[in-house]
Amino acid sequence: MTGTSSGKVSWHEARLLVAETGRARALPVTTAPIAECLGRVVTRDVTAAGPIPHFDSAAMDGWAVNGHGPWTLVPSVGDGSALTDARATAIVTGALVPVGATAVLRSESSVLRDGVLSSCRPDEPRPGQHIRLAGREAEAGELLIASGTELNPAHIALVASAGVDALSVRPSPAVDILLTGDEVSTSGVPAPGRVRDGFGVQLPGLLAMLGGAAGPVRRVPDDRKATIAALSSTDAPLVVTTGGTGESSADHVRGALRALGADFVVDGVAMRPGGPTCLAGLRDGRLVLALPGNPLAAMVALITLGGPLLGTLRGRPLDELETVRSVELAGRPGTTLIVPHRSSDGVAIPTGWSGSAMMRGLAAARGLLAVPGEGLHPGGFAQSVPLPWR
Repeated sequence: MTGTSSGKVSWHEARLLVAETGRARALPVTTAPIAECLGRVVTRDVTAAGPIPHFDSAAMDGWAVNGHGPWTLVPSVGDGSALTDARATAIVTGALVPVGATAVLRSESSVLRDGVLSSCRPDEPRPGQHIRLAGREAEAGELLIASGTELNPAHIALVASAGVDALSVRPSPAVDILLTGDEVSTSGVPAPGRVRDGFGVQLPGLLAMLGGAAGPVRRVPDDRKATIAALSSTDAPLVVTTGGTGESSADHVRGALRALGADFVVDGVAMRPGGPTCLAGLRDGRLVLALPGNPLAAMVALITLGGPLLGTLRGRPLDELETVRSVELAGRPGTTLIVPHRSSDGVAIPTGWSGSAMMRGLAAARGLLAVPGEGLHPGGFAQSVPLPWR
């Protein structure tokens, strides 16, 4: 339905719709060096090409020994010759254990006199002690990372240890940011009638936490032609706007989208705060996620709806909502209330300061509680969206 309003959908339905849209437009797969893959989603299973580690190595600094002590020291056997009975040679952590070594004796457990090595501990070394055997971490062909996994620093280190240099991944979606509003001040305490910019200073960082790659922030005056021009001049696959989503004479985002022939996937959500949020597809394939102008409303919408969109654009599945216990909370029929909450003794408790323009409650929160229209009963189960910075 191009350029027309489709009416508000429920918050749960909106999450499914944005996720389906992102899945249908998932970014193309690329091959990237592993140093550039942090935070990206791998698109193929990563298996061990060989055993990890690929050779027997020392787990401690000390002496590679053969048999029971005392041992006679011999020079390094790095030439490939075997360490014979009652012989020992110096070794450092991570070094190749020589053929014939039965254990590694730690330096701190050793006594060396006149070229003869012995242990000062009767229980050391036990057979195989302080030797990392080849294949102890993984055997050849073993699954290391499953397709669809978002790569963290440990994943990157793991594939490096497996000898992998590049991975098949989906890139982080580029995001253009357009901030509307003639009444916004960018520094200091704003004069009466003006508001301080709370978006330009944090949206790029929040988008990065959600998996996006934000470009420079652009500011757009409250003008229909300027809004159309700004939306027309972006080239990222996703555009995020703030403000201008209402129907007043100063709100031009919806009108601009209609003028551009946009197809509204979501045109308003039965949620508070964040109800005016919409997602539209432009004719050239770009998506526009239009957020409300109030700070909490915009951040709630970006986290709970933009998060699933960015995730599926990157090839991730829609994350399951967390289940928590809650205090008693009144609902609003036909609407999902999104309430910042903290946790106390396993119970989700609203932080307060949850007005659509307030940031204090979200700053103290660990999640966003979804309160259904019928409300929540004390001690009952509820759904929560975790915060990306938790």
